[in-house]
Amino acid sequence: MAQTQGLRVLCFGASITAGLYNSGCQHHPYAIRLQDRLQAALPSYRVQVESDGLSGDHVVGGEYLSRLKPHLDAATGEGRVLDWLIFQGGGNDLLSGEEPAAIFEAMKKLWQMSLQGGTKVMALTVTDTDDQRPQTRESYRKLNEMIKGHQHENFFVADLFSKIPYLGMSQETRKIVWDDGLHFRPAGYDMIGNAVAERLLEVIETACNS
Repeated sequence: MAQTQGLRVLCFGASITAGLYNSGCQHHPYAIRLQDRLQAALPSYRVQVESDGLSGDHVVGGEYLSRLKPHLDAATGEGRVLDWLIFQGGGNDLLSGEEPAAIFEAMKKLWQMSLQGGTKVMALTVTDTDDQRPQTRESYRKLNEMIKGHQHENFFVADLFSKIPYLGMSQETRKIVWDDGLHFRPAGYDMIGNAVAERLLEVIETACNS
């Protein structure tokens, strides 16, 4: 079947987007699986999935804005918008003690900048961790509830926290999926790619049928 449409996706974030594992010596971005799943499900599209993940970056006071703006500007300069921004972030901010509300406000500015340029946004909830301390669980819960509760035209959420729960799998499976209790192994990043693909395809199908 001839490819008649383009679908351009940018996976953007920090170390989870970069696919970091083995103490940063190796990378396996979830964008790899996402590209494969989207192209297989949408054979009439020319799918292009890019990845920009900077390990250690922070949404608050970090380089998210300076990194994202050139992507949006470049797409506009080419005479076409970036179709989708898959946004991941906030975990490093939480680990450094930043308040969930401050992280969320910084996220909203980045989302709005993308939406204003015609790019649809799919925000990913902050992925789970092996840190089971009550204060950690509560800060993760607060931020993820804010992300899931945000409503705006062309804004969507993929809830990775509930899709890949650290304690929600056997110990044997956890050893395959998780690397260091915060990052994943390639199998885990493939799980993220699958989860994002399923949510994105659900949104695309709904739009086509509406």
